[in-house]
Amino acid sequence: MVSVEKWAMWDSAVEVDVTEGAALPTAHALIAAAIDETETVCDLRRGDAEIHAVNLAQGTPVKVTRRMSALLRSALWAARMTGGAVNPLADNYSEDESIPPVHPTPTFEDVQLDGDVVYAPWGASFDITGVAKADTVDRAAQIVAAELQCGVAVRIGDVIATAGHAPAGGWQIPVPGSEEVELINGTAMATARAVELPSWEPNQERPSTEWAQVSVIADDAVWAYAASEAALIRGISAIKWVEQQALRARLVDRSGRVYTTESWFGPAAA
Repeated sequence: MVSVEKWAMWDSAVEVDVTEGAALPTAHALIAAAIDETETVCDLRRGDAEIHAVNLAQGTPVKVTRRMSALLRSALWAARMTGGAVNPLADNYSEDESIPPVHPTPTFEDVQLDGDVVYAPWGASFDITGVAKADTVDRAAQIVAAELQCGVAVRIGDVIATAGHAPAGGWQIPVPGSEEVELINGTAMATARAVELPSWEPNQERPSTEWAQVSVIADDAVWAYAASEAALIRGISAIKWVEQQALRARLVDRSGRVYTTESWFGPAAA
């Protein structure tokens, strides 16, 4: 029997499911600590967050903590895997193309990490919140499973990761707007949702290639998150892209039509 606890942290709904009821209080504490550690280093709203030192370096190498380094590596990996669709750099540049930039616009490919030293060119400003939350989901699930020797599913927002031994019948995870899907142990799922667009004219049809929601199942939460976010903006090419990545995916367009990869309904394919 699975025991569940829900609360809110870092502007997100948090949930933990464990296969051993006695482990629930400690699991909660471990997950809360993991979230707090990540939030402390990369929450841009916190004046004492370590990420500000990185953003203020502006072309100067800066030494960071091990956690900050790990988060930056996850963010840069997600950017490479999605061809830059999931970008760790904030867009702080003017949309007025008549004003030429003083410096070349930096990209994630210009960022260098050597151990715990990070170098980003002038003009680079990191915002890695989404990837950091996904990374924390993976980390928290692994910590709970290792320390408490139980099965666990951890959710932060729309990102879920599993670790340890699965409950009888497997992990039955609800998909937003749909029925449950089974996750085999050690896999993760993320759902990306589109921002609502302005109303269309009555006689104008919404483009069918615009996705309202994309859910992806992958081997870890960072990849599930990155792939769902990338697919969301790829239009009709997203279907072929997720299949090429051998991912289980469910895509819903703005008209409510559902598309799934062949492997979506089979957990053994994850």
